[in-house]
Amino acid sequence: MEEKVVVEFINDMKQTHVDLEIPLEITANDLVLALNEAYGLGMDTDNIFSCYLVAENPIAFLRGNKTLKEFGIRNGSYIIYRRA
Repeated sequence: MEEKVVVEFINDMKQTHVDLEIPLEITANDLVLALNEAYGLGMDTDNIFSCYLVAENPIAFLRGNKTLKEFGIRNGSYIIYRRA
């Protein structure tokens, strides 16, 4: 059975908050691409340096081929899309 967690996705650019159930075995890159497409975040997926998200609880910079489990994502974590 696939291990899943419920996280809060926060889009700082649009001031939206959404609860999401996500599997822990997907990679950060897979999550970034999926959320970019689902929520129209406008990330340039051809530029690897612009493809990332930030997490809180635990604090992490989500990118690359590590799984969410390896990052320590758990129920109640925040996953945030934020750009300066």
